[in-house]
Amino acid sequence: MASIYERECRQISNRFYNIALDRAINRDLYGATILLKKSLSFYNRNINARNLLGLIFYEEGSIVEAIVQWLISKDLYKNEINPANEYLSKVQNDDDTEKLLKSVKMYNSAIDDINPEQKTYVEQNRKDNAMLKLYKAVEYNDHNVKALLLLSVILLSIGNHIKAGAYLIKCQKIDNGNKFINEHMDYVLKNTKKSEVKEKKIENIYSIKKLENDDAILPRKYIKLSENQKVIFVLIGIIIGVLFHSLIISPKTNSSKSFANQEELIRYAELVNDQNKKIRDITIENNELKTQYEDASVKLRAYEEQNRMFTSQYEMLNSIISDFDNGYISRAAKNYVELDKDSITEESLVTLLNQARSRIEGIGAKRLSELGTESWNGGNKNAAISYYQLSLSINPADAETMFLLARLYQNLDRLKEANELFDKIIAQHPDSNYARRSREARGY
Repeated sequence: MASIYERECRQISNRFYNIALDRAINRDLYGATILLKKSLSFYNRNINARNLLGLIFYEEGSIVEAIVQWLISKDLYKNEINPANEYLSKVQNDDDTEKLLKSVKMYNSAIDDINPEQKTYVEQNRKDNAMLKLYKAVEYNDHNVKALLLLSVILLSIGNHIKAGAYLIKCQKIDNGNKFINEHMDYVLKNTKKSEVKEKKIENIYSIKKLENDDAILPRKYIKLSENQKVIFVLIGIIIGVLFHSLIISPKTNSSKSFANQEELIRYAELVNDQNKKIRDITIENNELKTQYEDASVKLRAYEEQNRMFTSQYEMLNSIISDFDNGYISRAAKNYVELDKDSITEESLVTLLNQARSRIEGIGAKRLSELGTESWNGGNKNAAISYYQLSLSINPADAETMFLLARLYQNLDRLKEANELFDKIIAQHPDSNYARRSREARGY
């Protein structure tokens, strides 16, 4: 059975994980990574934190680091259902994994072309080699944040702010919480005087267009012709055109027009049917996804509420125990009375509740009654009433405290309240000495 210290470390780890999950959902991967590492420092067997850290590494293009986290997770929970097994299987069977690994290899190779001590480039050709390797790394994996960021830094160093801005925007779409990315983007905006331009316009300004093979424009080769040759070629073209139209096009046009129209209608009908089928399939899939989303949202809200209640109860119980141990008995008792004890069911919280109960109900109520008597003897009757009432809120059946509070009310001429307490003592403790004394105080 885990010790109290281990359970508390596990709870702290879970709290860091919950905050990290929220950051990750909102695309602050940098902040989420820091919190997840903090979570694992408190409890390194936190399977959820470790698997999420692997997913973040994978999203950022650090596939090797992702695989390491999932392998550790798999090793820690060999005989249990673990999402890490599914992640590793997908990586192993994914055709793109080889490209992702090549992207990492290209990035590491580019790093070797940089002098890390002087933070400058050793030679011009090494600088160019580094850029070419980073371009290749991004081509293999356009989510490789490290390659994108380093490439943008190199581009900034040579004054190409526009292209650097394009890669930084790509980085921000993947991780909007990385302070290094944001600082470099601020620098780009400042130096290009585009700080007031909307993001959509910035994307247009800092756009990257890769020249594909189809985009290449090949120069044509021209042959110079004489005037007589030009006339001959024109006449030949006219003759060929007339013959082609009269011998081939005209005879077939009328005979094939009806058939062509019918075939066109059939193809159109088939196309419409195919599109309608796709629309129906998409509609069904969309409805299923909507249902799954709604179910997940309900579960998420329930989990968040449960986590909020857990955190609140945990903090309150710790506060009660700490206050009592440090001598703030009155404050500890008030918080204990206000605490909804019936709603505490989680094992670790029940342990804390029992610790608080043993303190407050065990000696706390008695000590409060003693403090009430001390205050009365010291002339502070209002404080005495507060202590007695608080003691009775913890232990309402304590005949001694009820009798002391009744006599204090009687001393203050609050006879109605005093008599109610005397009658309560007589009813609940008829054979006790306090019942006899209460009858005497009541006059019968």
